[in-house]
Amino acid sequence: MLQWICRSALPETFAFFRNVRIDAAFYPYIGLTHTIRRKGSGWMVRISDHCRQAPRPVLEAIVIILGSKIVRRKPQGKYVEIYDHYRKDPQLEESVRGRRRTSGRKRIGSVDGKHHSLVRLYEEVNADFFNNQVEIRKIGWSLRKGWRRLGHYDPIHHTITVSPALDSGKVPEFVVRYIVYHEVLHAVFGEESSTPSRRHHPPEFQRAEKAYPDYERAKKFLREYFGRRRRAIDG
Repeated sequence: MLQWICRSALPETFAFFRNVRIDAAFYPYIGLTHTIRRKGSGWMVRISDHCRQAPRPVLEAIVIILGSKIVRRKPQGKYVEIYDHYRKDPQLEESVRGRRRTSGRKRIGSVDGKHHSLVRLYEEVNADFFNNQVEIRKIGWSLRKGWRRLGHYDPIHHTITVSPALDSGKVPEFVVRYIVYHEVLHAVFGEESSTPSRRHHPPEFQRAEKAYPDYERAKKFLREYFGRRRRAIDG
């Protein structure tokens, strides 16, 4: 039913979504997270599976609120009111709290490295580029020093981990800040998969990434700095 709602409500409300493919699915987010993003030439809608039993008007409201963000239009008050009323339901709130209690803890190392503070960098990135609108539950250094996988956003736990290979005096702060920015973008645009090899960077993601002021400089540093170390490891 969710896919049918999306394929009817979005085109009927917004001309922007007419004659494009729209896919939809419930997703096991910990909280009431809902996303819409590009998928090829169409769109993918993901609704928190906490809403699997939600009435049709509630699902329609969520979908139209998501669509409003894409077309940069304020959603009609009636849809906001419908969704706000639903999400404040005591049973739903308890369902969300219960999942948070049973979801397990994500194993993350220290947030403060010897050379770089990830919490401070995340707070700066969130304030400077996202108007403090992105909620990450936790950020920290990963337990393993990866040379190829420098950062990771976990969409289930809403956490970011950064490779301790970057916690070096030889790595400028603007480079680590760029990695944090990149992973926050994954929280904004959503993930096709939490598997790194299947990570998807849609055009909107790429444009936002390149808007980072030190994008070219950071990428160049990473190519040179880690290129030398990867060749030494592989050799």
